[in-house]
Amino acid sequence: MEKYYRTKHIFLAIGICIAISSPFLLVFVPQTIADIIYYTEGIGQIFVPKENYVVYGVGFLFLFLAAMLLSLLDIKKVSIILSIACVCLSAIPFFIASQSYKSISEESLSYRALFSKREYSYSWDEIERVIHYKAEDGDFPEYEFLFKDGNHVMFKANRYFQEVIPLLYYKLEEINVRIERQ
Repeated sequence: MEKYYRTKHIFLAIGICIAISSPFLLVFVPQTIADIIYYTEGIGQIFVPKENYVVYGVGFLFLFLAAMLLSLLDIKKVSIILSIACVCLSAIPFFIASQSYKSISEESLSYRALFSKREYSYSWDEIERVIHYKAEDGDFPEYEFLFKDGNHVMFKANRYFQEVIPLLYYKLEEINVRIERQ
């Protein structure tokens, strides 16, 4: 007996695969993209801000909707147009999320906030204070870097941050800035 699959069933399967794989892809895709775009020689570590994961999730949601629209609306002209629109719309969150990052290098700390066009880069000499906040309720401790121009950036002391702790302590000792504990 031969099985007959309608095209709508193929798009239903694609939609289900996107829905199932998205949580797993969200674990490593944002960090991989940030490493590909921003890593250069001398960078200790690149960090992906947590709000980026939500924006990547919206991108995967648009891809899921594109497949489901084709499945549920029987591949008609309207459903094809809506699906193409969803695929195009999914590119926007992926692009926006890929622009936001934080990095620690031998020469500087750099970051770009989500939805910001401006990239900030500060040499180690521009650091005024560093504050270490204790972890609360199973979360990671945080380090806040305050710069002489009034800006600040925070880093969670997760596994990625632990890789640059020796560099951080060395550079802070070099510029004579102590870590304040709170």
